[in-house]
This record gives sequence, structure tokens and C-alpha cells, in this order.
Amino acid sequence: MGVDDLRRVLAGYRLVALDTMVFSYHLANHPRYAPLTAVVLEAVESGRVAGLTTTVTLAEILTVPAKAGDRQALQDYELYLTRFPNLQIVPLDIALARETALVRGASGLRMPDAIQVAAARLAGADAILTNDRRWAGRFAAPAVVMLDEYVA
Repeated sequence: MGVDDLRRVLAGYRLVALDTMVFSYHLANHPRYAPLTAVVLEAVESGRVAGLTTTVTLAEILTVPAKAGDRQALQDYELYLTRFPNLQIVPLDIALARETALVRGASGLRMPDAIQVAAARLAGADAILTNDRRWAGRFAAPAVVMLDEYVA
């Protein structure tokens, strides 16, 4: 599999949830995954597929520049995510907290992971993109798309 295969898979979805690592790999220009995250983020940016993530992703992405004391990078990353075209950032509210508890109860996922899955479910996402193998087989919907499966 490769980049073109991922592009074809994405074309079959209308709404995809993006786990934090999609943005982490992209912002770090990860040599193995950046070509894949570029395809994903281009698809969302262009509107070929709608994207969603949660405020958990925003907090996780902002942690690296916060640890480094880099206020400019912190601001740049926040603007990047909050203004990304066709990307909805879902806040934690009561409905999401309830769905998160249901996901955790059924799957045993850690809290941040369960929040991502619960947000995808509530929004009716077709798939969730991640690279976290612990998610495999833990829930029926949405479909889990592992970036590792598309590394050339």
C-alpha cells in the first residue's frame, strides 16, 4: 500500500476523525508519515472530505511548544488547528463525556483515546485515522484507518 491507496480510501469517506498523531507527524515532518499526513490534510483542506478532531488534540499539540517555553510556536500551532479549513474541533461537553464513558467502558481505551473515538461516533464519522494499534478491534464503528498500513 502507499499514498495513492490512502488517497483512494479517503475518497470513500465523507467525514473522518483525525487522531492527534496525524497533526504531530505532520508538524514534525516525520520522515515516514509526513507524506501520508499531507494526503490526509490536503483532502480535508480541499473539502474532499470533512475532518474533525477534539480539544484533546489541541491540548496535546500545544504541549510540545509549552514545554519548550516557545510562546510563538504555541500561538502558531493553535492558529494552525483552529483555522484549518473544513476541520471541526469538538469541545468536551456533557454529551461527549457520556459517550466517552461508554467507549471506555466497552473498550478499555485510555481517556484521551476514548474522547477521540466518542467524538467521532457522536459526529457520525465514517472513519478515524490513527496509528495507535491499541484501538484495533476495540470498537465496531467508526472504521479505524491505520497510517502504518499505507507506508510505502
